[in-house]
Amino acid sequence: MDRASVESSSVLPQPAASGNRLSLAQRRRQLIEAARRVFAERGFRGATTRQIAATAGVTEALIFQHFPDKDSLYAAILDEEAARSRIDDWLAEIENYKASGADEAVIRCLFTRLITHHESDPDLIRLMVFSALENHPLAQQIHGRATRIHKFLEGFIADRQRRGRFRPGSPAVLARATLAMPVYYILQRHLFKTPSSPVTTAEIIEEGVAFTLAGLRDVTGPAAPSWHSKEVVSP
Repeated sequence: MDRASVESSSVLPQPAASGNRLSLAQRRRQLIEAARRVFAERGFRGATTRQIAATAGVTEALIFQHFPDKDSLYAAILDEEAARSRIDDWLAEIENYKASGADEAVIRCLFTRLITHHESDPDLIRLMVFSALENHPLAQQIHGRATRIHKFLEGFIADRQRRGRFRPGSPAVLARATLAMPVYYILQRHLFKTPSSPVTTAEIIEEGVAFTLAGLRDVTGPAAPSWHSKEVVSP
């Protein structure tokens, strides 16, 4: 969408121009925050610049003074998310724990980073889900972070298996199992919001880390099929 194809069918009223004078940086921030809320509620396809303008309390024409089209607004949001996540810092911290042999610290840091990041940005999971469902080309900027985390975890598990510290099994499957608890907690809390017994974030981290390590370290149980087997298929 661009200036020539502004959505005229939206039922939201067009706001009057604001009399407040904001700097260019402040106005850009205002528009990005409003767009985040609208995209998180309606997805990229369902959102309109008119709705974003109404949410920001500005005219639609003002949006086009800062962003040429809806795609540019969406790209700005994803760029900010990439910078805010500080994935390089995450991985550097976790890599240090791995190098020092602190297996529990690796899992604890992973759980803590994932959960607290989404706690500080509740709209993020909705943005991620919408971008995946809509297959928007810019969505790879978000999903690339998840891929890097998974690849690290898979390598970490394989390394500990070689050292005899973790149970046999497919590192790809065990990595998914490790991520299942924090990811489900995030989805349930910020997306599905299904009724369940109340738990705190601290409980999820403490119990989740202990539960995950117990499963990964179960080297006394029946041997799992070799993860080299061609029967193990990674989606």
